[in-house]
Formats: sequence, C-alpha cells, structure tokens
Amino acid sequence: MTQKDENTQTSKLVLVSQDMELVNLAKGAIPNTDKQTMQVINKPIADMVAGMRDIEATAMIVDIDATKVEDFENLQKIKRMADNNMAIIVISSNFSPAAARILIQLKVSDFLVKPVQTSDLVRSCNNAMKVNTQEAQVQPQFMSFMPASGGVGTTAMAIETAAILNAHGQKLGRTTCIVDLNFQHGACAEYLDIEPRFDISEIENSPERLDRQLLDIMLSRHDSGLSVICAPNQPTEMRSFKGALVVKLLDLVSAYFDNVVIDLPRTWFPWTETVITGSDKLFVVADMTVPSIRHSHRLVKAVEERIGKQATPKIIVNRMDFRKNASGLNAGDVENALGDYFAGGVPNNYMLVRDAVDRGVTIGSVEQDNNVTQALSKIVLEGEMLNEVVKPKKAGLMSMGRNLLKRKAG
Repeated sequence: MTQKDENTQTSKLVLVSQDMELVNLAKGAIPNTDKQTMQVINKPIADMVAGMRDIEATAMIVDIDATKVEDFENLQKIKRMADNNMAIIVISSNFSPAAARILIQLKVSDFLVKPVQTSDLVRSCNNAMKVNTQEAQVQPQFMSFMPASGGVGTTAMAIETAAILNAHGQKLGRTTCIVDLNFQHGACAEYLDIEPRFDISEIENSPERLDRQLLDIMLSRHDSGLSVICAPNQPTEMRSFKGALVVKLLDLVSAYFDNVVIDLPRTWFPWTETVITGSDKLFVVADMTVPSIRHSHRLVKAVEERIGKQATPKIIVNRMDFRKNASGLNAGDVENALGDYFAGGVPNNYMLVRDAVDRGVTIGSVEQDNNVTQALSKIVLEGEMLNEVVKPKKAGLMSMGRNLLKRKAG
C-alpha cells in the first residue's frame, strides 16, 4: 500500500476477542466513520491463523491468554503471516515479565493489561494506525485551576488558558477541551455563551454508559474551536457525585483530546484529590489582596500535605499590580510572600476581560496582543510543554484515567 493510498483510504481495525466486555468497550470508544472502521471477530486466536492471508487491515487487536504457550505460538504465526504494514496490539489480563519479554521480541506495536482504560485503548490504536504516516501521538496534558477564594477570576483564567493551548495546538494538529467540574455553580457556559449539554442525571448512576457517542452528544462547542464539557447550573442543589463518574469522564476526554483544562470548584469534594493527583499542572488562582494571597498559600500547603510529591501546585495572581512602589500590597510583597509557589502574575485589565465575558468570546479574540493573554501564555506554556512528543510505549500510554484509578475514587 502506498503513502497516497494510506492517506486516502479508510483505516481498518480488526478486534479478535471473545470477551464481550472488551468488545463493548471498543465499540463505544472507536465508532465506525468514513475514515475508520472496526471489525470484530469473535473467535479464539487459534482459529485466526488459517485465515490471516485474507485479512486486510491497518491494525489488529488480539486478545490472548498470556498463561498459555499455544497463544503465543499462534500470535507468532499471525505476526509472520500478517501484512508487514499491519500493526498488532495485544491485550491480556494476566501479563508477566516473561510474557512482556516475548511480546517485545515479537515486536508488537503495543500491549495493554485488562481492565483496559478507554484512553489507553484509543491512543494505542491511534498510534498503531499512524505508524506508517509518521504522525506522532502526544500524551494528553492536564491543567487544573482551583480558586483560592471567591471572585478571583478562576474561570476566566481557565478559559483563556484553554484558548491559548487551542491556538498553539492547532498548528500542531492537537485538540483542546475544557471541563467545568463545578457542577453546582459552573460558569464556563455563561462566559462562552454556549448551551451546557452535559446531562449528569443521565449517567450519574451508571458511569459506564458514557462512551464516545454519548460524549459527542454532551460536548458543547464554541466558535473559537474549543470543546467544552459543562453541566447546567444547579444553584439550589449541593450535589456530590461518585468519583467513578469523574474518573470515567476524564478518562474518556483524555482519549480524544490532547490538552484538557479543568475548572475546579472551590469546595473540596471526595474526588478533588484524585483529579489533582492526575493533573500535570495545578494552578491555584488568587487575586492581589492580602486575604486571597494568604488563602492561596494555605491551600497549596494543604495540597502538599494531603498529596505529597504527586502534585506541584503553583499560584497565579490575577489582577496583579506590577508597580514596585505601589501603596499597600505591591508586586514585591506578593513575590516574597509566595516564594517558589509563585507562578506569575496576570495584569489587571478589567475592561478587556469584562468585554470578552459579556460577548461570550475569549480574551484574545477581543484584542489579539493583550497583556492578559501574553502574561498567561508565559505561565502555561513554560517549558514548551506542548512540544514534548511522546512515542508509543511498550506497556501502553499513561493517561489521566490510569493516574486517577491509582487512587480510590471516593
């Protein structure tokens, strides 16, 4: 198959498994489209060897029993008989170091351990089917924003960060989603003037129902290209959902988006620790007042005491007055008080931010070279995080879902 053929023809994925739980997971995660199809073959691996010459596919997922020598022998035959361009992904529930060594020797594209997370499966398949086009898959990046006190502009900072990542990522073919986890007083939908479509009542008692098709229905999309997960406000209801719902949601989002920005509520829920642990970066947002600076310092200390080295919280000071000789609290005082926790300050440009919120657009779309977006870009793009390309790993890609599931969901 030529490079031109690969770019114009539909990619085909074949799943060989008799495990209906895995089959249903794959069907929900990898729907058939005009660019990609999936065929399920409900047969044991031994029955696949004879018909391999007739199978044409971009990638094949093979479900094996890693305790059976004959399964490895049949896998070796399948690998030898398969088209040289066909990537093979192996899934099993009982891997051992010896099994891993055999699979590495067979040069399979990836191998995953049951129970398989949606994000791991999707990204493993994407990597396998892009091997021949030399398109690298990036590991999803998670940025969480938490308010130190009320009214500090956390939602505005989260939305503008998502807009920055989206604009930066579009040049590299990467996608961005913002997830509003403030189910009671979430404001992302209002700030962007979009309809909140995440119906929690539909899935709160059965999070496993959340799949790619349902996610597409519940995604809101902004004119800027941002995808948004946000639920209708419930101001009179103090609702705390099971951690399994949040874990499933973020695991699924991480399967289809390269950058995920999370707007966290100020209230600490049972699942808050889990989300923070799974985040690549946590920003606590304060404003330039003595109480807010104190609150932010106490909060990052509490996070470190609760989670330890699994989180490295930083503080963004919004509405910062950078004048060194300003009366009262000045920039020098803030930097000295926060020390290494200080990520940076965002200038006070109230009129610009209010204009963007009132119009339901991002700050950068109102004024392209504004000081708010410039300051925030320096903070969130520090270290050129988006340029870190992650190559496919032998043991499967790490994901938010896997990070989250390492801890009790609450």
